[in-house]
Amino acid sequence: MSALTVSQTLLNSTVAALVVQTRAPDGDLVCLHGFTQNRFAMINDLVAPFAAHYRRIWFVDCPGHGATTVDSRTPHSFFDALCTIGPHFDIFGYSMGGRLGLWLLSLYPGLITNAVIASAHLGLETPEAQAARRASDGQLADRLEHLPYSPGLGQQNQEFIAFLEEWNQAPLFGGRSLTNSELRLRASNHPDALASALRTYGTGEQPNLTSLLSETKTRLLYLYGEHDTVYRAMAERARGLGTCEVRMIDRGAHDVLHDQPSAVVQLATQFLS
Repeated sequence: MSALTVSQTLLNSTVAALVVQTRAPDGDLVCLHGFTQNRFAMINDLVAPFAAHYRRIWFVDCPGHGATTVDSRTPHSFFDALCTIGPHFDIFGYSMGGRLGLWLLSLYPGLITNAVIASAHLGLETPEAQAARRASDGQLADRLEHLPYSPGLGQQNQEFIAFLEEWNQAPLFGGRSLTNSELRLRASNHPDALASALRTYGTGEQPNLTSLLSETKTRLLYLYGEHDTVYRAMAERARGLGTCEVRMIDRGAHDVLHDQPSAVVQLATQFLS
């Protein structure tokens, strides 16, 4: 990291980002994290491999996470802020961040040149499915809003920490356990803000992006885990998205960057470079 410059910034005074300035001549990469994470979640895995390819690497707090708030125009105010990064950039998005990246791409088709999307939903296909998901997300948001909150891993924050552990031990993630550093990172989010994120741009609020992206000119790489049976079907839908390449990550569950970082980075750097 000695050859890199790291700085905090705000986009449109609303969106928090950690910007890594490298010695590469040009290009910007925007990294969008998953639910309950923040801008620090992917930096250790992605800075070194991408530093030779991009002038700036942006690790962005998605709305309701870290220092980026949720407002009445979320996610569109978030998209407006990302558009100020430049006329063209690449994206690495995981899960919720991948959904936001694809959503942004559908609204601004000339903005993103290349996108690596890991384990991201393309949108529910019927109004009934969307309504059911909004209801389940609303129940989860209700639970979060009733959790007491105190920063850190202290006893006063144990109910929120228990929620974070329960969330990440779900079968979707392969029943994994979070380390203390991972818990501390996620516990820096406020449960009320996470609830607002679910209510304003959860999967039930997202449009079905399949047809919107069917003729996209953006080069897409869609990654999914071998053991992520839920998103295996999503990967099949992704095959129809214009210039989309689909690759399975061996021995990975939903969070493929956590489970198999070397395999993900190898595929992503080959694709983006």
